[in-house]
Amino acid sequence: MDAKHYCDSMQSELTSVRTRIDAMVSEIGQMPAAEQEARSAQVAEMKSMADDLTARIDRLKVECPADWSAEKAEIDTNRRKLQEKVDLWDAAHIAGGYVGG
Repeated sequence: MDAKHYCDSMQSELTSVRTRIDAMVSEIGQMPAAEQEARSAQVAEMKSMADDLTARIDRLKVECPADWSAEKAEIDTNRRKLQEKVDLWDAAHIAGGYVGG
């Protein structure tokens, strides 16, 4: 897979995960105050992940290095970890949450 195709695909995937995080944070914001408070640590973590994703998405929009191997390995590893966390949290805590690939 060439670098440009990889960058476009990765940008799309990261944007999708970012959208899911935003939806979860929004849904938590609609919960009663006590539930919001109980989930405040998860919300903070999700917002941090969303900020990281935004930075990576913005970079992919303007920059796609010819030698992507080191960056690709780091993003793939982080994306897998993030995807597992989001899928698990989403399915377990949000009614009607996303439960599959």
